[in-house]
Amino acid sequence: MKRKFHLQDVILVALIAIIFGAIFVGTDYLYNFLAVAIGPFANEALFGLWIMAGPLAIYLTRVPGSALIGEVLGAAAEVLFGGTFGAAALLSGIVQGIGSELGFTLWRYKSWGWASLLTSAVTTTVVAFGYELFRLGYVKYAWPMILLLFLVRLASVTFFGAVCVRAVDKMLERSQVLHREKPSSAK
Repeated sequence: MKRKFHLQDVILVALIAIIFGAIFVGTDYLYNFLAVAIGPFANEALFGLWIMAGPLAIYLTRVPGSALIGEVLGAAAEVLFGGTFGAAALLSGIVQGIGSELGFTLWRYKSWGWASLLTSAVTTTVVAFGYELFRLGYVKYAWPMILLLFLVRLASVTFFGAVCVRAVDKMLERSQVLHREKPSSAK
């Protein structure tokens, strides 16, 4: 595993951030519509899409710190593109990036298979939900509602932050866009 960024890594993380910044802005508007229809579940259902820049950045570059940088730069791009959440998106990007990075850190940046992706999904969900439990006022809900919101978020983060990230990685691997050695733990 690489321990530092190379130029192609910097360019790849920057591209991921710009692309996802635009996606984040688009889902901001979708969120506003869904929030009227399904209340707080709108945030939880879309949450996995909002954290996807981090795990995608680290999974493709395999450089420690990429998840945090990718997520924060994606949030910055969202702000620059005029996202509805404004500068608050930056703080959320930091929290989400830390959560994503933590999952790969627990595997010491050596596992690049389902285990690291699923661990990252769990750590991202726990860290970000813990932060937003108070910020979004979820702490005022009854425990069954809090648990249901958490489970919807976990499902969303697992789908977008693990399943979709792995699918993108496999597509890029088949297209031979990324030139890297195959890790022994990715099965």
